Amino acid sequence: MPDLIVDLKGKGVIVTAAGGSIGSGCALALARCGASLGLNDVNEGALRRTVEQVQALGVPVLPLVGDVSDYQRVQDMAAEAIETFGNVFGLVNIAGASMPKPILEMTQAEWASTWNVNVTSLFSWAHAVLPHMLASEQGGRIVNNSSVSGKQGGDENSVSRGAYAAAKAGVLGLTRGLAREVAPKVTVNAICPGLILNPRTTQLYQARPGMMDRYPMQRPGEGADIGKAVVYFMAADWVTGEVTDVNGGYFID
Repeated sequence: MPDLIVDLKGKGVIVTAAGGSIGSGCALALARCGASLGLNDVNEGALRRTVEQVQALGVPVLPLVGDVSDYQRVQDMAAEAIETFGNVFGLVNIAGASMPKPILEMTQAEWASTWNVNVTSLFSWAHAVLPHMLASEQGGRIVNNSSVSGKQGGDENSVSRGAYAAAKAGVLGLTRGLAREVAPKVTVNAICPGLILNPRTTQLYQARPGMMDRYPMQRPGEGADIGKAVVYFMAADWVTGEVTDVNGGYFID
């Protein structure tokens, strides 16, 4: 399927967890649209691979190594991106952490960590970029990565259960609430992926090939599938507070 192309030349976009499958897919989709990219990941080696791929497409790119659960580091990374590109038009919050343990087997620290990475990091990035977006003539776009688990609660066959489902449902609530608060200058939307291939889910998929029987599209997702949805939200200027499923028909509501 051809790429969805939107003109983002001259517009700065930050993508978190850009070293992973979803983040790199989003970064490459945005690069093909000409965006100037601030790419974040806590894993410097994984981030470097995505940066090199983006550089090959000829767009400006700024590596931002840091932990999204560190509030001050997030502020510093956003400030660096704004200074480098002169603007930040888009923020794509991909960073998250799975939690396969049942609630009663988790520690309080594990619960807090799951919430901090998946939800509190979005608060930190909002504090970091929204003052700039709201003051800018061009406004801005925020896209948050939730999960099908945030809608149906996860299950024993997925990489995450109740705690992750709670956090990803929190992403949806934050998306809708923030969309109301920052309109009309900034749109805020969310994506709920299904099974996206990465090293962990590939093992799960290979061990349980019958999983695809639950997907009408009969294939697992890839980072590029999420990237296309992100590009759409970068273009859409009369869509906000929306949650879009990108899951091959696994969960339809």
